[in-house]
Amino acid sequence: MQYDKQHGTTVVLTAAAAVWRFIGFDGAPATSAGGAHDSRGVSETAGAATDAITLITDYSAPVEAGEAIAANAFVKAAADGSGKAITGTATDYCGRALEAAAGDGSIIEVVLLPVRHA
Repeated sequence: MQYDKQHGTTVVLTAAAAVWRFIGFDGAPATSAGGAHDSRGVSETAGAATDAITLITDYSAPVEAGEAIAANAFVKAAADGSGKAITGTATDYCGRALEAAAGDGSIIEVVLLPVRHA
């Protein structure tokens, strides 16, 4: 897999997080709840609460899927707080899948987009 990390930022985690997961502005795995829970970027490493980790914040990143996802589908963070990608819609997303995910646990490349909830 290839990905194009254009920008990154450091975040101090407020909860444990796995690698290749959407991380929220609040420092915990992102959810689709909005606000501080929206995706700020994708974790490059795993970490425990209070660990400082790097997030990929621009162009594309590998992301772990929480379900089967079609290639080119909009994706968003799962509501369960895992930070995994699930299928979004044209009005509710934080990225777009560049390839299909076979199911939960698949790693796919995602183009990171500004979060949208309508």
